[in-house]
Amino acid sequence: MVETDSTRPHRVQSVARAFALLEAVGAAAEGVRLSDAAESVGLSRSTAHNLLATLESLGYVTQRSSAGRYILTERLTELARGSVGSDDALRDTIHPVLDKLASISTETCYLAVPALRDYVYIDTVESSQPLKLAVPVGGHDPFFGTAIGHVLLAFRPATAERLAREQPEEWARWQEHVAAVHELGYAVDMEDYQPGLCCAAVPVRQHGRVVAALGVSGPASRLPQDRLRELAITASHLLKTEGIG
Repeated sequence: MVETDSTRPHRVQSVARAFALLEAVGAAAEGVRLSDAAESVGLSRSTAHNLLATLESLGYVTQRSSAGRYILTERLTELARGSVGSDDALRDTIHPVLDKLASISTETCYLAVPALRDYVYIDTVESSQPLKLAVPVGGHDPFFGTAIGHVLLAFRPATAERLAREQPEEWARWQEHVAAVHELGYAVDMEDYQPGLCCAAVPVRQHGRVVAALGVSGPASRLPQDRLRELAITASHLLKTEGIG
């Protein structure tokens, strides 16, 4: 069937322009200047600036500190993960580390990635001990109050800025914890999220950016704070040994 003006779906020009700009920004590995973005999609600088400013306020693009280049944030990826959770390549890369950490710790270890309003587990290796944490692949948990969530907030500033706007009370409550995680390089959860359960988590980097978090959890009786710190350091070392991070 040939589309005519009467059969072609109506397009909202401003929406089409915004998506064209998103594609222009995404196509530039090092980011794109306002003038270049405007030229590539056939817009005036003022129109492109207004659209990019809107996209920036919504958390979809941000500006590099140098030269004012626009780059995509992870929000589009997070939005897609909320429904499909396709991270096969990342899971395949990190799974050997999960196996080693689970063997060393004898606790449940898992890999999680940010979704739009929380994070989702994409891989897990369960503890062989009778009393253990069960982490379902595809399950979700909140950013705030969890070791995994605090790692993702500490090392993904665009995600943290968005959550600070969307959940200001929770951000105010946990902001100091997130700042401390950034300084330490890892997070620990001493029964903050769930009574009787403790967790340590470290960031997972690809191409210099934190894309996920690796965690280890178990009963508080087996995981005092010193042991959690030791396991966090071990997890970071394992990632580096595998050339990750």
